[in-house]
Amino acid sequence: MHRIDVVVGGWTSGEGRRASSIGALLVGAYDGAGGLRYLGHIGTGFTEAVLQRLHAELSSREQPHSPFDEEVPAAEARKARWVRPELVGDVEYRVLTADGRLRHASWKGLRIDKEPADAVMPG
Repeated sequence: MHRIDVVVGGWTSGEGRRASSIGALLVGAYDGAGGLRYLGHIGTGFTEAVLQRLHAELSSREQPHSPFDEEVPAAEARKARWVRPELVGDVEYRVLTADGRLRHASWKGLRIDKEPADAVMPG
């Protein structure tokens, strides 16, 4: 397993018992040219308390458009609620795919000690 700092750029609503909360976070990291690249979505690793805190943090940062400098897949973009890219999170993942997506990613927590610019693409 690997760890990476990511920038939260949006979220999708949950389903079932999480219908009134976050289903998944849409995350990215900065590339060498300063562009915010989309790395995928994260839907696991959250406690109820973490979901409530994240929902409050993200709701106050909503914006009408994607902060990512590349297109987010339509299936995710269609349901997305975009936010200003101000929050950094710690994520554990198994592999980075050939198209630059995190595979088997799990949320580990917010990184209040990091700035968004600190979240860079793995090299």
